[in-house]
Amino acid sequence: MLDPAEIEKNLSRFTEAVLESNRMKAAAEKIPFADAKSNPIKHVIYIIKENRTYDQVFGDLSVNGKPVGNGDKSLTMYGAEITPNLHKLALQFGVLDNFFDSGEVSGDGHVWSNAAIGTDYLEKTWQQAYRGGERFYDFEGAVANGYPILQKIPDVNEPASGYLWGNLASHHKSYYHFGEFISTIFCTDADSMHMPSNPQEGPWIGSQGCARKSIEPGEAIPEEWGGGTNKWAWPIPLIAANTATKPELVGHFATEAPDFQLFVPDQLRVEIFLRHLKGWLADKERGKDTMPEFITMRLGNDHTAGTRPGGPTPKASVADNDLAVGRAVEAISHSPFWDSTAFFILEDDAQAGADHVDAHRSIGLVISKYAPHGPEGAPVVDSRFYSTVSFVRTMETLLGLPPMNNNDAFSSIVSPMFTGPGDQAAFTADTMNRDNNLIYTANQKTAAGAEDSMKMDFRHADRADTQKLNIILWKDAMGDKPVPSLLKVRSKKKSKMDDDD
Repeated sequence: MLDPAEIEKNLSRFTEAVLESNRMKAAAEKIPFADAKSNPIKHVIYIIKENRTYDQVFGDLSVNGKPVGNGDKSLTMYGAEITPNLHKLALQFGVLDNFFDSGEVSGDGHVWSNAAIGTDYLEKTWQQAYRGGERFYDFEGAVANGYPILQKIPDVNEPASGYLWGNLASHHKSYYHFGEFISTIFCTDADSMHMPSNPQEGPWIGSQGCARKSIEPGEAIPEEWGGGTNKWAWPIPLIAANTATKPELVGHFATEAPDFQLFVPDQLRVEIFLRHLKGWLADKERGKDTMPEFITMRLGNDHTAGTRPGGPTPKASVADNDLAVGRAVEAISHSPFWDSTAFFILEDDAQAGADHVDAHRSIGLVISKYAPHGPEGAPVVDSRFYSTVSFVRTMETLLGLPPMNNNDAFSSIVSPMFTGPGDQAAFTADTMNRDNNLIYTANQKTAAGAEDSMKMDFRHADRADTQKLNIILWKDAMGDKPVPSLLKVRSKKKSKMDDDD
C-alpha cells in the first residue's frame, strides 16, 4: 500500500527515477556549447530537399583521395562534380554518415519533417496513393484534392501533436515559410481549373487571371524572383495563386515563393530568400533584429523531372539545387547573422535510392559557426545514429521549445555539431556549375528514359513511379553500368526501362 506521506517526502527522487526509467530525461537535454557558453543560436534555417540517399551524393566524399565517411562511390550518381557545395559543406562543418530519413516517401516525408511523427490515416493511405490511381494523393495540407483550411474542417492527415509552426506559435517564436506547406497553382496549370465558390469542390484555381503563363527563355524574370533574364532552356511557370494550407502559416509565408514545381529553378527560390534577407539586414543595421527565429525553405529540385525532353536534365536539377543551398549558406555566413544562425539541411525522404547501408540513409547537414574541427584539420565524421526526428528535436532545443510528442522527446540531439569554439569561417559557394552552364541544360528527345519520363506526373513530389524514375536516373547518370538489383522494378511485367538489366 502506498504511503502518501512517504511519496510526498521523496517526490523529487521518485520523479527522477521515473524520468530515468522511461528515458524521458532526453526531453530536458541541453546542447553543451564549448567553454560552457550560453546558447548563441537565435535563428534556425531549415532547408528541406527531395529524394537522395547518402551514397547517391556523398559516396565519393574524400580528401586528397582518402575516403571520408562510410560511403560507396560505386553508387554515387551526383558526386563532387555535380554537388560541389554539398561536398564542401560536409567537409567543413561535419559529416553525418549514419543519418536516416524518417519518411518513406514525400507523402509522409514532409509530415515527418515538420511534425516528427505520422498519423494512423497517413500510414494506411500513402501506400494506396503510391500504388496508382486508387485514391487521391494527399500532400502538405491538401486532402482528396481539397483544402481543409478553406473547407473549415480538421485535416485528417495532421498529427494530434501538431507541426513545428504550431509549437513555434504557441511559444511566441517568429517563423516564416518559403514554399513548404504552401500550395501553389501555376499559370501553366489547365485552363479548365477553377476556384469553386464552394471550397468542398476542391482547391483548384485557373490561369485565366494570368497576364502570361510563363517566362520564356530570354524574357525578363520578375524582380521579386531576382530579376535578370531567363537563361534556362525552358519556360519558367509563373504563379497564379498561393495558399497557406495551415492556419498558423497564414501571414507567415512568402507569397511569391512557389511550392514543388521542377521547372522553377532553385536559383529563383534562393533569390526570393536573399531579397527578404536584404530587408532583415537593413533592419539589423538599424539595431533591430527582424529575421524570423525559424525559417523553412523548400529547395526540392534534386528530385528531378527525369529525362523529360525540354525539361532540366537530372544533373542540371541536382546541380541547381546544390548551388542554391550553397548560396543560402554563403549569404548568411557573410552577414551579421552568422553569429546567431544554424542551418539544418535534409531530404524529406530518400525515395528508395541505391545505398549500400540502407535505402533510408540520406543527407543530413548541420551548419553553424560553432561546428567542431577535426584533428589536424581533418573533417569531422559523426557516425552516431540520427534521423529526421533528431533534427527536429535539435532545432526545438536550440530555440527553447518543448518536444511535440514522445518521438522528438526521446530522440537523440545532434549536439556534437555545436562543440566547436565558434570560429568556423564563412562559406563561399562554388559556382562552377553555373559558370559552365550545367544548371541551364535541357534534356534531349533522345535521352534514355525520355518516353517514360513524359508519362510521369511531376506536378507534386513523388507522384511519379518511384522505381521507374530511379532506374531512369541511374541510366542517365551511370550510362551502361548495370542497374543495382535493389533499384530494379519488382513486377512480373518488366518495364521498357529495365528490359536489359
